[in-house]
Amino acid sequence: MRIIVAGGGTGGHFFPAVATIEKLMENGHDVLYIGTENGIEFQKQSRIPCKKMFLPISGVRGKGFAGSLKGAASLFLAIRKMKKIANNYKPDRILLFGGYVSFPAGVVGKIKKIPVIIHEQNSIPGKTNKILNKIGNKTLIANSFCFKYFPKGILTGNPLRKEIIECNISKKEAREKLGIDIEKFTILIFGGSQGALFINQLMEKTVPLLKDKEDIQILHITGKEKEGRLKEVYNSLNISAKVISFTDTPWLFYKSADIAISRSGALAVSELCFFGIPTVFIPYPFAADDHQYFNVKLIEEKEGCFLYRQKNLTPEKLAFLIKKLYTNESLREQFSKVMKSFSIPDATLRVVRETENAGD
Repeated sequence: MRIIVAGGGTGGHFFPAVATIEKLMENGHDVLYIGTENGIEFQKQSRIPCKKMFLPISGVRGKGFAGSLKGAASLFLAIRKMKKIANNYKPDRILLFGGYVSFPAGVVGKIKKIPVIIHEQNSIPGKTNKILNKIGNKTLIANSFCFKYFPKGILTGNPLRKEIIECNISKKEAREKLGIDIEKFTILIFGGSQGALFINQLMEKTVPLLKDKEDIQILHITGKEKEGRLKEVYNSLNISAKVISFTDTPWLFYKSADIAISRSGALAVSELCFFGIPTVFIPYPFAADDHQYFNVKLIEEKEGCFLYRQKNLTPEKLAFLIKKLYTNESLREQFSKVMKSFSIPDATLRVVRETENAGD
């Protein structure tokens, strides 16, 4: 079977697409990946295991009249290019993972009567997927909250990278690989593939308030070119910390962590749930339709995490939450159990199966 997989822009769209491509290829399918020249997929194209093409496409949201015209023109050109790609490649399926590139791929699939499968990673779908849902053959969802928008959606979960699913090293081994203390209570801090300036600044003010600093160490993924300041802060406070801008081996950080402080993008939530890491979630306040908040709302309702809006979380409050998790093992166990209950470890297999069966 010949399958086009399109999607990207952020890690939340890109990495689930890559995980699915790997499994599709294992099953003997020929796959062509379509991404954009502006997204993370272009920077990380060495991670794409199949043939790949990149389109010069940009969005139309929130860029003013001139920006909207430019975005509309790039969409039109992308649709024309997608038609040529489809004519040459002759796909049997088109699988969409979101981002601007999904729209032209979905439209061409509809025009050429090729089965179109849409995967929505978030609790609240974006505008593109709301449109594509009306023309696609199947809509797969990662979060049961999304049934509110796609009542006929099929719950699959978010495909996770093979290295995460197959990660079977111990906490001790992971910490040794990272070169950190194997005994200290370890806090993982990150803001998704783009980093999070607010979380970085919040930690600067929170760390001085922590008690028992000698028993704590920090793993902090800061985002591009933001690690220098945090290294200085942790060093000045005599806190053991490993600070990096980005990692291609997040599973080592997850396996090393006792708790996490994180944004709540779809992929981050799925990975934290898979490993069952007790987490303080701080949703990005400007995410479309506040979807990051709702990505974890059901988990919070089951008393499986701390969920705080950015405007309500002070350094004093965060220090209190860290202390609560540090001193209360039963609470950590409760959070971990609930988080794992929201994980769908076979998500990749589900997405592949639904894609293969889409034409039946």
